[in-house]
Amino acid sequence: MTATTDFMTDTAMTTSTLSTPVRSLDGGRTVVRMARRITGAALILAAAGLWIAPGSNWTADAVLIKLVLSLVAGLVGLALVQSWSAPDTPEAEIDVVRRRVRLVRRTRRGDKVLQDCSFAELGRVENHKNIVTLWDTRGALLAEVAPTDRGTLRFLVSGLRDAGKL
Repeated sequence: MTATTDFMTDTAMTTSTLSTPVRSLDGGRTVVRMARRITGAALILAAAGLWIAPGSNWTADAVLIKLVLSLVAGLVGLALVQSWSAPDTPEAEIDVVRRRVRLVRRTRRGDKVLQDCSFAELGRVENHKNIVTLWDTRGALLAEVAPTDRGTLRFLVSGLRDAGKL
């Protein structure tokens, strides 16, 4: 005799994996990237300001020092301004049949699994309307998913209830 839950026997669902980008709740990375851009722009302006400042000294040794300082400040400023790009956000793959959650970062070199755990290994799960938030055992956000298909949401919530997380 076998017992299966409704999400395993329903034929309306063609795929058992839900894949969605992960959203982070804090803006720490955004603040750091913005600070880098502002610092880079300030260094570029300072490099230009060395040459256009009124009352500049044009002796040979002062010009050499200004040249070295402006080149270093300009190159470091350009590097900081151009390094602001956000890293690729990982995708959460939720397999409701196997009851597993995987965080995967897609790169040109292939997929890299950042974290893999079962529903039973999750620390905390919150379900608010059609948004399901998954947390790991350390309290870090794994995924915040909002399936558009009601059947998919029902399968996910059913699997989490069977694992004792909801």
